[in-house]
Amino acid sequence: MSVNTSIEWCDHTWTLVVGCDPLSPACAKCYAALMAARLEAMGVEKYQGLATRVGNIGKWTGEVRFDESVLDLPLRTRKPGRWFLTSMGDIAHDKVSDAQIGSAFGVMAQAGHHTFMVLTKRIERLAALLTGTPLPNVVIGCTAENQEQADKHLPHMRALAARGWRTFVSYEPALGAVNWDGWEFLEQLISGGESGHGARPSLPAWHQAARDFAEKHGVKYLFKQWGSWGTKAFNASTGLPVFRQFPDFQTWVNKASTWINGGICLDTDGRELKSGGDMARARDEGKFPVTIMHRLGKKEAGRLLDGVEHNEGLDAPHG
Repeated sequence: MSVNTSIEWCDHTWTLVVGCDPLSPACAKCYAALMAARLEAMGVEKYQGLATRVGNIGKWTGEVRFDESVLDLPLRTRKPGRWFLTSMGDIAHDKVSDAQIGSAFGVMAQAGHHTFMVLTKRIERLAALLTGTPLPNVVIGCTAENQEQADKHLPHMRALAARGWRTFVSYEPALGAVNWDGWEFLEQLISGGESGHGARPSLPAWHQAARDFAEKHGVKYLFKQWGSWGTKAFNASTGLPVFRQFPDFQTWVNKASTWINGGICLDTDGRELKSGGDMARARDEGKFPVTIMHRLGKKEAGRLLDGVEHNEGLDAPHG
């Protein structure tokens, strides 16, 4: 199925692969697993047996399918658009055959009027397969939610870029600080926080660092969302949202009773500080400033980073 989507960085989703397995910390609150379970409950045949639901958490069953019926969908869509492959699975999953992956890239090669954003958590497989001439309308991306995952994926992404493939990274949900040195080859960097039940907060400093890196190196930057966590504080002069921070332990002592206002306190690693003892440990470990965040919901939290909406998209295919 292809849909006009609300995802900020694409026009359509191409659900060629459905079903997956958890692979990294970002997978713990997978929106696709929950959506698959909901669609199964609604009787949608395509999603039967793919996921189960416990409360507001979806869990993949391990079943993965390649949907041949939608393989040629981009060829039947004349209006140029940006396609996301794939929102409900992973094209590089080990249960998807090399031949099936090849058929998908064959369609993308024929559909030169579209741009395809191929996002995977298994970038090492695509790096091993994509040794031929790169397609100018295809952009290869990986998810890198923290430093460990970024370090794991960097060599494969760098290899693809060296072969001439266009590349992007999805730093969403951002779950930890990332040093982006070495990623200068990227065409686009997308960052965002987590939304939904049990969403984990995402520190402003992490996204600011991603934005600053992108601006410095000419990488297009899109801030997708804060997710479920944001701020209740606003700049009195501009009316724009701001995140309050305790720069040091003494400021926390002086201001905690009026600043926190139902929110939570997070150290520079994103760990929640719930007591004076936690604050003292953060002080002793050099984990200040401490940021205050509030659970607001995706809509209220918004998309402004330091008062600006960042929407840099990809250029049309070149080459």
